[in-house]
Amino acid sequence: MRKKERVVDFVFGIFAVVGMIFLITGIIWMISGIRFRENAAEVMAVITEIDTYRDSDGDINHRVYVNYSYGGKTYNDIPLGEYSSGMYEGKEIELLVDPQRPGRVSTAFGNIFGSSMFIGMGAIFAAVGICPIILRIRKGAKNKKLISAGRSIFATVDSIDINTSYSVNGCHPFVIYCSYKDEYKDIIYRFKSDNLWTDPSRVIQPGSEIRIYVDGTDFSRYHVDTESLLEGKIVDYT
Repeated sequence: MRKKERVVDFVFGIFAVVGMIFLITGIIWMISGIRFRENAAEVMAVITEIDTYRDSDGDINHRVYVNYSYGGKTYNDIPLGEYSSGMYEGKEIELLVDPQRPGRVSTAFGNIFGSSMFIGMGAIFAAVGICPIILRIRKGAKNKKLISAGRSIFATVDSIDINTSYSVNGCHPFVIYCSYKDEYKDIIYRFKSDNLWTDPSRVIQPGSEIRIYVDGTDFSRYHVDTESLLEGKIVDYT
């Protein structure tokens, strides 16, 4: 596997790992929140202070502090850990308090909202990382099947272009466009290779022939044979 292909796998792998961490964290957090609500008691609290500050990225954040009474004891300036635009100092709000740890409070939907965000972000990151890997595995299996069971035709290379819609570390892959004319049907079929991280123009030029594997007469299922084209002819350590 070439260096750029390893970089692609590494990037997708990072997305998958981060996504799974977020997903698992969100699920654990949600389960914890459900258990908390099942055992929590309701209390009325008053917002005593909302501290507004900027984090290291310059984003505005808020720390909310509340006073409330529970079990005959008053708890002052307890951090809530949540904020919404409807909060203001002096506002009375209903909270849930942990009977085992009365200094722990939350709004009714605080844990659900936070855990849902983690689960949603985790699902997105995991999908970004895992889906391309699954698609590549499926495509690889399809290509192997076409090579072993399909039939081969020889197409003419029309052009070698750069796929500007895709990049890794600022580098774009190459693609080969080629065409095959079915003389019997008088139809021209056009094909596109998979992304190539090595410039194929070093071994093939427009007008040259290239092997295409197709699924019988179904030309929509095809594989442009770039492996045998480049194998042994270019050793790419870049």
